[in-house]
Amino acid sequence: MKLFEKIEKSLGETGILPVLEDCGAVLCALSGGADSVVLLHFLHWYLPERGIRLAAAHLHHGIRGAAADADEAFCRRLCTELQIPFYSRRLDIPAMAKEAGLGLEECARKERYAFLEEVRSGLPGALIATAHNATDHLETVLFHLARGCGASGLCGIAPLRDGSVIRPLLCCTAKEVRDFAKEEKISYVTDETNSDTVYTRNFIREKLVPAMRQINPQCETAALRMSDLLREDLAYLEDAAAGLLSPDGSLFAPSAAAAPGALLSRCILNMYRQYAGYEKTLGAVHLAHCMALIHGGRPGRISLPGHAALFFQGERIWVGPEPACTPTAISDEVPISVGDAVLFGPFLVKVSKERAEIVSPDQNIYNLAIYGTLDFDKINNSLYIRARRTGDVYFTGGMHKKIKKLFGAMKIPSHLRDSYPLLCDEEGILWVPGLRPRDGCAGAPAADSSVYIGVCYAGEK
Repeated sequence: MKLFEKIEKSLGETGILPVLEDCGAVLCALSGGADSVVLLHFLHWYLPERGIRLAAAHLHHGIRGAAADADEAFCRRLCTELQIPFYSRRLDIPAMAKEAGLGLEECARKERYAFLEEVRSGLPGALIATAHNATDHLETVLFHLARGCGASGLCGIAPLRDGSVIRPLLCCTAKEVRDFAKEEKISYVTDETNSDTVYTRNFIREKLVPAMRQINPQCETAALRMSDLLREDLAYLEDAAAGLLSPDGSLFAPSAAAAPGALLSRCILNMYRQYAGYEKTLGAVHLAHCMALIHGGRPGRISLPGHAALFFQGERIWVGPEPACTPTAISDEVPISVGDAVLFGPFLVKVSKERAEIVSPDQNIYNLAIYGTLDFDKINNSLYIRARRTGDVYFTGGMHKKIKKLFGAMKIPSHLRDSYPLLCDEEGILWVPGLRPRDGCAGAPAADSSVYIGVCYAGEK
């Protein structure tokens, strides 16, 4: 049982032990795979003599048919044998992911944690235990690195999250867990999709991690050490940033302008999360524009996702609700003028003479926003927004192109195509967000006749 002794020792080293000693129960996330089964056996060995109750929860994702049914049955039998309370639920993740416009992995993770939290709420004083191991941590770091993450992304998987989720197996590699299961004759199930490299994480697991081991056989341990050091640095920066905020959650403008970028960006993010919710975040583009406004020293406003805005007035900076947002029905032809902000279905559309009023472009309209510059003198009569119509065409690149084909090329999800805002004038479609304005209508930045228009995905109603 050397692996169990290693895990037990790591509880104190990772900060899990004090939280564990103070809890009344532990809910083990049980998939049936080697990691979660070994974790369940460890908790069954460790918790009872400490008077801590143990339960397990399994989510059937509705993806693998009979194989997933067999996994659920295996988990149920195992918990019956160990006399552990068992909770399960079945969901249709493919359908839910399609409806929400999410990838399968992202949707499955979201629903899995929601289910675990629901079960945990019915167990007084309970923690959730997940079976992430050191190899999972390395895969997560590589995944975030490939996407261009900041320091927080390189922190990977934390041993303790939000004071309610623990990861006792982070001290063990995937190989150590499987070798232990083999030695102790512990049965588990195998998900055949784990080797399908179509999925990003599987590609990292099958291709990148073995390459990392050729460079450093102890790469999992090295990644854990790096993340631990980064977490300490980030905790210091977060404390320093919190010290810059006033009791009401705002910033004193002179102090903000003098603050290092590492602190100012965290202050902005903290203010945004206090307003929009702590699960929310901001991308680099939004943070850069907020910081530019503050360093510019001129009062103004920057629009942010979720109908929020950062305000700079007098010597005070704060985040609050975006003003003058008028909800409309997408069946309407909605007039819009310079200075307006209009909610068109799940999209926020803004027109302004001030570039700072419009969020800068981002490659993916779902994450942040897209903007364009129009020559107001070339607009034929008044502006309005509408949704697509059968037979719609757009004059761009010297050709009339069908909107239907353009949406396909732009990869606009089908469930959003009927609410995608098209800016029109009397001549027809003037601008499709994400493309250049209609031929002859593009404006030059800072020209007197130019107006700026921005569209951001504000969320489904």
